[in-house]
Amino acid sequence: MKAIDRLSPPDCLNNEIEDSRKNKISFYKNLWDKYGKVYPRWNSTCKDVDGISNIRKQLLKMSNSSCAYCGKKIGNSSLDVDHYLPLSQFPYIAYCWYNLIPACKACNQSSKRDFIPSSIKSKIIVEDIVANTIENKLLYNHKNLLTELHDRIIEPTFDNPEEHIQFNPEFYYYEPKTEIGKITINMFFNHKEVAEEWEKLSELIKELVQHNVSESLIIRIIDLYGYEYVGLKFYEYWLREKEEGRINR
Repeated sequence: MKAIDRLSPPDCLNNEIEDSRKNKISFYKNLWDKYGKVYPRWNSTCKDVDGISNIRKQLLKMSNSSCAYCGKKIGNSSLDVDHYLPLSQFPYIAYCWYNLIPACKACNQSSKRDFIPSSIKSKIIVEDIVANTIENKLLYNHKNLLTELHDRIIEPTFDNPEEHIQFNPEFYYYEPKTEIGKITINMFFNHKEVAEEWEKLSELIKELVQHNVSESLIIRIIDLYGYEYVGLKFYEYWLREKEEGRINR
């Protein structure tokens, strides 16, 4: 898992733009569809000429078309727009840019699902633009909230994951450094299929290093394969093993 620089919001979610702000307020006033679900406007609005939402495009650009949690390569069709604080509990930050994370379907739907830190399960958290319409609320402040929460998972656009977890490339697993790291590992990485995928990537990179493939080409292959962070860790590991004469053992 790597740190991700959060890009500026697309215009349609930018609260600094008056028309966008008014439009978002209208979204919150008409939040629910006839089935009681929040309208998924992160998919259906703000579309470009190609019919794809600029919200989705910006999220993919932000993460180099990768899942922010596991690093798997994703495209528009395989992207899930994850709400870091889930819609089921916090619908009034549904359209807040700073709560949106690019994720693969496995991480969002199978691993994370509707995870809520226990310490805020009873809170009503809202985006500031609708603060005057909802009682007993806590205004959503990305930095302040995540700084105070210690029973959460890593948020890759806020945290430096290396402060919370450490990857072991020899044995294909993450070690926790903090409670946040422990929760994150248990959620996303303590799965047999994840270790198997990493093992395949490690063996591929080992073979490339053994055959003296150039660093630039290996990095390009890792970028195409996905799992960039662990891929680079495998590359560093096998380079050391080669330099120390252990790669063929």
